[in-house]
Amino acid sequence: MFKSMDLTPLPSPEHPNPYTTLDRRPIYDSPWIRVREDRFRHRRGAEGRYAVCGFHRTACGVLALDEEDCVVLVGQWRYPLEIYSWEIPEGGGEPDESPFEAVRRELAEEAGLQAEVWEPLCFFHPSNSSTEEESFLFLATGLAPAEGHQPDDDEELMLHREPFAQCIQRVLSGEITDSLTAMALLALQARRAGMPPVLAPELAERFFQRPAEHPSAGRARWQRLEMP
Repeated sequence: MFKSMDLTPLPSPEHPNPYTTLDRRPIYDSPWIRVREDRFRHRRGAEGRYAVCGFHRTACGVLALDEEDCVVLVGQWRYPLEIYSWEIPEGGGEPDESPFEAVRRELAEEAGLQAEVWEPLCFFHPSNSSTEEESFLFLATGLAPAEGHQPDDDEELMLHREPFAQCIQRVLSGEITDSLTAMALLALQARRAGMPPVLAPELAERFFQRPAEHPSAGRARWQRLEMP
């Protein structure tokens, strides 16, 4: 667990994990996601099955701010939701990329930009009841054009710059719903309201490390599918 040096840790029971895993088996695997089914016994007596969705890539996003305090937004159609969505530049980091390497590439590919200053902004799990996905969010300033980059051949993107304050309003109104975008905007708003950056040093380091250098417990389980 990562703990800020400035905060007392939240309470945790002496034995926090109530599950005994009886077996694990793969259900589905693709270049992007994988699904397994675990059979478990709970210490209160219940037995059942738990479906877990895993991601081969790391979720990375960047809140890029220009000199007029406008946020760089990317618009695209989101297939699962059947809606058009405005988001910060984001994408999946490859296993051999650090989050920083991945998000720097995504900013160039999606927005045609590079940044002079990069700073870790926020880390979170977007849906911890069903997936072990981890999300790393950066703040980038000192923007300039990046040459020679184009979106992937399955992406059709629009670009727009929106004042930061209006982006916050659009999150609160429900117009901007992407989780990485909402978390990045609200994290920066908290800083501007006086909350100091409080990422634990060992967590901040992970923004610049490749996944193999810091395997999470959730990801490590995929290497032990038959038995725990």
